[in-house]
Amino acid sequence: MKDKIEPYMAFVEIAPHNQGKDKEFERVAGCLIAFACRLSFIKGNDIYRGWLAFDVLEEDKEAEIKLMANYSQKYHAKRFGETTMVIPPEGGQKLIEEFLN
Repeated sequence: MKDKIEPYMAFVEIAPHNQGKDKEFERVAGCLIAFACRLSFIKGNDIYRGWLAFDVLEEDKEAEIKLMANYSQKYHAKRFGETTMVIPPEGGQKLIEEFLN
């Protein structure tokens, strides 16, 4: 929780064996992000309840843009500023239903 009120996901790291076409396990990132969304509904305060914020920071700007597009497409994230993205409550609920139920 950022400032004890705003749900914030610091990092999502996918192990090398879960990346690319030959990944060992499917849906790992989706499950982790959906779990963070669920926590945002439980622990978020006031206007932040159900929202999940995170930053996308890559050394290579092209990789950063590609990753942001991936988060938008797969996880309902919206860009907010230069590197920050947010998943709104509606998107979070969809992820919870898809990955955790």
